[in-house]
Amino acid sequence: MCGIIGYTGTDGAVGDVLLTGLSGLEYRGYDSAGVAVSDSSLSIHKRQGEVSELEEALPANGIDGVAGIGHTRWSTHGPPTDTNAHPHTDCTGDVAVVHNGIIENYQQLRSDLETGGHEFISDTDTEVIPHLIETALETGASREEAFREAVHQLEGSYAVAAVFPGSETVYAARNESPLVLGIGDNGHYLASDVPAFIEYTDRVVYLEDGQFARINPSGIVVTDEQGAVVETAVERIEWDPEDAGKSGYDHYMLKEIHEQPQAIRKCLRGRVSELEGEVTVDELANLDLQGPVQFVACGTSYHAALYGARMLREHGIQAQCFLASEYDVDMIPMTEKTVVIGVTQSGETADTMSALRAANRTGAATLALTNTVGSSAARECDHVMYIRAGPEIGVAATKTFASQQVALAMLASVLSGESCVFS
Repeated sequence: MCGIIGYTGTDGAVGDVLLTGLSGLEYRGYDSAGVAVSDSSLSIHKRQGEVSELEEALPANGIDGVAGIGHTRWSTHGPPTDTNAHPHTDCTGDVAVVHNGIIENYQQLRSDLETGGHEFISDTDTEVIPHLIETALETGASREEAFREAVHQLEGSYAVAAVFPGSETVYAARNESPLVLGIGDNGHYLASDVPAFIEYTDRVVYLEDGQFARINPSGIVVTDEQGAVVETAVERIEWDPEDAGKSGYDHYMLKEIHEQPQAIRKCLRGRVSELEGEVTVDELANLDLQGPVQFVACGTSYHAALYGARMLREHGIQAQCFLASEYDVDMIPMTEKTVVIGVTQSGETADTMSALRAANRTGAATLALTNTVGSSAARECDHVMYIRAGPEIGVAATKTFASQQVALAMLASVLSGESCVFS
């Protein structure tokens, strides 16, 4: 898991926005960090270590330009070094790329490119992307065409962004890795997650798998794989920048532990009658339970799902829990009467999304139990129930795990028609 940030604007704040965004994304990776800023040429700075070490290595007069991208890395291909840090460039230095995900066919792509004379300097899978763009540019393709041609050759998961020298445009694409666009008054943003730019804007557009984006100071354009323009909905984030800060605590995990009572109250609000103890969840009103329930989840969410399955069984409902990574592979039997519930804090967990998509293909009803409005799980499932825990920045789940359990208890009450005791 890595974090990416991009910005293009008219306020001369590219450098500040990128560094602020990287600080807001550092929970997604802290092996190394880097930025690329476009002006008349590309200015690239990257360092092994935390974002603070990158800041210390920047020129005394700062960095600025008309557009830029940044990256904070959690290593997958190659150890954490200055060389392996993103952004990565081509042989000419005329394009810079950042990437979150895993390119499964990078070895074959790299071999083909090396045969064609391209020289690589890192151990990463990402470095093939700028070289693919370079190859397309050499055939006469425009920058946007070259970016699209490169992305079309990738197999695996990716959220990728690229900038070119002398251009105020940032190009981006996603497949099975999160990418959200931010619409500001003085410019536009892209990032792996909203905390990267929440202090600048609360208006967002979520990219779908297979979509491309072109952002510049005047606006954003989203297109599909064939290049056709896609109409997108602009959503508003309901929490404010302070919710994503440390609020005086030494670290996020301590803050989020202390936020558990508040998170649980938010999860219950409007769903439980304080006088009668009855549970009503509007999001579940149209969920028709006619068959067994199957939970799919990973990590901490899997342990919450185990609790949810047990609660349903105690209420007489057939329920099982599966690790999402094994669900599709093991070909778990299901029918159109099966309800598949994906428990995922982010709503973007790759294996959980794969399991939910497998369930959708069979015609089973799907429900996302998630914390993130507008996430892939929320958009792609038939039904969604939000746990309302607020942003969780700490890697270890605290308040979201507690809220998941409370939400699952309410789910059991609604599906069984029997009351749960809340005290």
